[in-house]
Amino acid sequence: MKSISRYHILLAVLALLLSILIKGCTTNPSGAFEYNTTSYFINGKFEDAIPDSIIRKVYGFVITEQNGNQHSYRIFREIEHYGKEILFCTAHKKWEVVSAFWQSEKAKYEYMVRTHRKQ
Repeated sequence: MKSISRYHILLAVLALLLSILIKGCTTNPSGAFEYNTTSYFINGKFEDAIPDSIIRKVYGFVITEQNGNQHSYRIFREIEHYGKEILFCTAHKKWEVVSAFWQSEKAKYEYMVRTHRKQ
């Protein structure tokens, strides 16, 4: 009967390590195990997302620009068509200039936000 030499054991270990390095532990593009286990315990039960009422209570009034960026303000006054208002954004923690434009197709105001020049 043949005995297994140290060389064969070393070769087997190297082959195993090489196969793990090449294959990886997961097939995700990032190479990490990804679990979406984020849940919030609100009012005695678990929620998948934070309700808008709690977001408004913490952050204030939330507006969304046409490009999808969201901004939140504690105090938000109605801005007239082509009007500008300087407000403090609680999401980005800086002063911003908010401009409003009436969109007749959507029958609502659209907002454009830029950083205040003194920031």
